[in-house]
Amino acid sequence: MSTFCLIIGLLLIIGALVLAFRPVIPSVLLCYAAMWILDASNNIVVSSNSLMFWGMATLMVLLINMAQPAIRRNESGRGYVAVGTLAGAVVGMLMSHAGIIIGAALGASMGLVAYCCTPEGQVIQFPSREFVKRLASMGLPMIVAMSIFATILEKLLTNYIR
Repeated sequence: MSTFCLIIGLLLIIGALVLAFRPVIPSVLLCYAAMWILDASNNIVVSSNSLMFWGMATLMVLLINMAQPAIRRNESGRGYVAVGTLAGAVVGMLMSHAGIIIGAALGASMGLVAYCCTPEGQVIQFPSREFVKRLASMGLPMIVAMSIFATILEKLLTNYIR
């Protein structure tokens, strides 16, 4: 049963990474479900405080996404933000749990800045209201999802590399 849950958890994590680039299902939901499944199978050990913290963050992201009208949601530049957030979270993983969140936030903002430098993204100027809106609508779900991903990855690596 433990191996089955490990495989399901890893499939959910891979699915969350793929869905970070395509907003069909919120990737944050898959990451949080993977954390629960891997914790329940004793493949990783996550404290109840961490589960509650990431659960509240996931709920907050889902409520914010539901509150946004679908017409106003612009998803261009999502790949840049996803790659930047993932890179920032993995680099932050080398420091601490707070480093994961800070690295993901910095990575999301750098990814959006990189998108602003492309010909398609030049309509969003860096210090503008549109930049902050895009960072909040795309960046916050990515920050939470990639932070959960990096937390799971860190726990899996420390558990299985020994």
